[in-house]
Amino acid sequence: MRIAKSVILFSLTALFCTQGLASYTVQDVGVIGLMSHDVFSWDHKKEVNLENGRLDLSTIFEYENGRRWYLGGNPKNSENAAVYTVAIKLVNTYTALMKQGATPLEARRQTVQVFHEMIREFYERALQEKFPETALKDLPTNLEQAAIRGFHDLLPGRIKLYDRNFRSELKLTSVLTAKTVLNERELAQELKPFDGDYDSEYKAIKIPFTSVVLNLKEIDRKFIEKFSHFKQADMLAQLAKVGAGEMTVHQLSFAPPVRELFRKAMCGEGNAYMSQDMVCE
Repeated sequence: MRIAKSVILFSLTALFCTQGLASYTVQDVGVIGLMSHDVFSWDHKKEVNLENGRLDLSTIFEYENGRRWYLGGNPKNSENAAVYTVAIKLVNTYTALMKQGATPLEARRQTVQVFHEMIREFYERALQEKFPETALKDLPTNLEQAAIRGFHDLLPGRIKLYDRNFRSELKLTSVLTAKTVLNERELAQELKPFDGDYDSEYKAIKIPFTSVVLNLKEIDRKFIEKFSHFKQADMLAQLAKVGAGEMTVHQLSFAPPVRELFRKAMCGEGNAYMSQDMVCE
């Protein structure tokens, strides 16, 4: 069920929001959420990652042999408004480049570069440190995915809508309104800090036209404790301390795997769509 998996894509962003650092916004959710989709596409039945682990926008341009790129690619990219908005921005960038005469290959390369710039800007602003200078050849692991899931504490269940008729709030777990393209004011709104728990919307995700109700907190707990040495309760307790200003994200026990993920995802060695500027170790 894609709605359950889609919320995983927000988790990377949660790592970087803490008191004393740059504020965390809906735009950040979209950028890092799409990054997560470009790295992980989890087959829960076979328990394997179907993505190539690199930030080449394969989640948009290669899903179903490229037949859905103009829709944002993989349907999970359109399961929440923040990620969908960023995906459509990149689709529009690619389309504009093609209209200017670029070949499909060059247009995708340039669009990937725009995406990388979004990721770098977020990383350096939020963490207040330079983006890694070298990448890693290794592919992402289940340990790193488990660490990412630990940050779902900060996922916003609802965000504010502005300048819209008859709507002032959006529930981000609803698939019925997931393809809402957010405006700049909505993307810029700040979100609350960590509090050591999931928003209630994620504990009761209703699948439309069925009786199925999913609890993301429990789904994450099972994944985390199966594929890593971390315990979800300990992770959430640490995040609560971050939100209270008692510790920083740099002190979290499960932050290092996420840092490695950035380096792995940026390795462009042998990839036709990524820059070769970063050395892969």
